[in-house]
Amino acid sequence: MLAYQYARTRDNEEHVPMPSENPLINLTSTPSMKATLKYFVIVTALILVQVIMGVVTAHFGVEGNAFYGLDLGSILPYSISRTWHVQLAIFWIATSWLATGLYIAPAVSGYEPKYQRLGVNVLFGALLVIVVGSLAGQWMGVMQKLGLAENFWFGHQGYEYVDLGRFWQIFLFAGLFIWLALMVRPLIPILKAPSESRNLIILFVVASAAIGSFYGAGLMWGQHTNLAVAEYWRWWVVHLWVEGFFEVFAAVVSAFIFVKLGLLRIKSATTAVLFSTIIFLGGGIIGTFHHLYFTGTPTAVLALGATFSALEVVPLVLMGFEVWHNYGLSRHTNWLANYKWPIYGLISVAFWNLVGAGIFGFLINPPTALYYMQGLNTTPVHGHTALFGVYGMLGISLMLFVLRNMWVKSQWNDKPLSIAFWAINIGLLLMVLISVLPVGLYQTVASVKYGMWYARSAEFLQQPFMNTLRWLRVIGDTIFAVGVVALVYFVAGLVFGWSVKKEN
Repeated sequence: MLAYQYARTRDNEEHVPMPSENPLINLTSTPSMKATLKYFVIVTALILVQVIMGVVTAHFGVEGNAFYGLDLGSILPYSISRTWHVQLAIFWIATSWLATGLYIAPAVSGYEPKYQRLGVNVLFGALLVIVVGSLAGQWMGVMQKLGLAENFWFGHQGYEYVDLGRFWQIFLFAGLFIWLALMVRPLIPILKAPSESRNLIILFVVASAAIGSFYGAGLMWGQHTNLAVAEYWRWWVVHLWVEGFFEVFAAVVSAFIFVKLGLLRIKSATTAVLFSTIIFLGGGIIGTFHHLYFTGTPTAVLALGATFSALEVVPLVLMGFEVWHNYGLSRHTNWLANYKWPIYGLISVAFWNLVGAGIFGFLINPPTALYYMQGLNTTPVHGHTALFGVYGMLGISLMLFVLRNMWVKSQWNDKPLSIAFWAINIGLLLMVLISVLPVGLYQTVASVKYGMWYARSAEFLQQPFMNTLRWLRVIGDTIFAVGVVALVYFVAGLVFGWSVKKEN
């Protein structure tokens, strides 16, 4: 029904005459908007460190605790490198999104509240403390330098994606509400006055409030809570918070971008966002149950989770059509070439939404498949292509959009961006297709025939053939790393000057 409605109404929307010049060319960056630059500098630094942790973690799979002969495991165990690899991904993606929101709010309203820049700087300091403090606490916890109670509060909780200690969780929860307040303050004048853009801005505020509020689900368990109960609330954060409300926030921000660029009318953008919200939350909320098949839930929950998880691919396909349509719009004007790489990034998000979140997610989500595949390398296939492919590329796209507007009157030397875009996407694809996916499929066969214990055992994984498959990952990982280095080089060049050619 949703696909039919989309197809029936898609060509009926009012066509927008393309602006002859960039509508944002005269946008004046307020002090708080300029203050978001340091957020993006930190984002690129965290991406680089996250990739390094990924390299170390992947290498541990073939050499145990050593890294090319070095006894790295004694000071950086696998559990820490893997935790940091996942946690840093969440940190830099969230930081990029938060900074984009802080930039867009004053840009939309044209209003800079008093002390807004101070608030942006205070929030930046708080985020740095959370990142450094939580990572240090996790290392101390794993290295047995904290007691059990201290480890729960300041160290490593042991729940993937919400590994950070409870103190850091509460600190982050408070930081999200500070961010929400900083987002709403510039928008108050527009929210008070009736206008065509008011409904879209209300959706923007609601999505932002949901991101802040629903992270609180991660505080619903304690140190001694039953594992099934803790897992229930953990998946509220991992699935419902990220795959539900982040999707809505992304849809709203993307709509704002195309409206500000003059490619969509406010009315069309608002309708599209409402449509996306109904789809994402309608399927995503019940689809959360596919994480709870085997945690003591009744058969009905298993059936609902399986059904709605299968349907989650529908909005992802429709989103791909939407982005392709916007790409067609972008080719009508010369000045939009300045936004080529942010728009290409959104197109890659649609691709990975379909392939990573859709196909690879559906590969492991049916109950029978998940029974045999849970915890095998088929899981990181979905994890890498969905978390980095979708949310990571979206974070990079939003960062590039903001940076493009900070240097709106300048011409970029964007060759490093070309290298970054293609190397990151090709490297990610090769990493999965020639290494992680084959390993996961061979593990699945072993799991079905002999049991998961054997599929995850050293006896199976250290066979010469499996080691060869893991070494093949070097090809994709190297290409991917080149792309990340090119991205970091470009962003550093904006700060120091070598990525800017001249003023237009």
